Amino acid sequence: MTEKELGQRISEISTRLDRVEKIVLGASSTKNTKDRNASKQTSRAGSIDFDKPLRPFMKQYVTKNMSGAKKFTLLLARLTKGDTKKEITLTEIEKQWSRMTSIVGTDFNRFFTSAAKDNDWVESKRKGFYNLRPNWKEIFN
Repeated sequence: MTEKELGQRISEISTRLDRVEKIVLGASSTKNTKDRNASKQTSRAGSIDFDKPLRPFMKQYVTKNMSGAKKFTLLLARLTKGDTKKEITLTEIEKQWSRMTSIVGTDFNRFFTSAAKDNDWVESKRKGFYNLRPNWKEIFN
């Protein structure tokens, strides 16, 4: 079984478990699930392990509801290790993204860079170079 197939199976199992939980516990379980997910995202932003290898890092912090711009910002954060002064080339970001399309769930689209800039998570002081903005951790909200 490939890594992609395994990820799909885990996702299917998780969805099925959520359905069973709703049936067994009733509607009140939905609220509890949302509360757990919210606290999980808050804790993700607080203790980010930039020393983790790239793929496991992205696997840990990417969520289903993250937009492409948020995933782009997260990848940039990992490549810069959270340093707002360090610049990374767009070609390097695209190269790393293409190595993990199964994790991020889509091919790279340059629109992600514009959306991330519009949300003030990243900036580009020079053409083709990106760095984080101080409030980039908003991607976890």
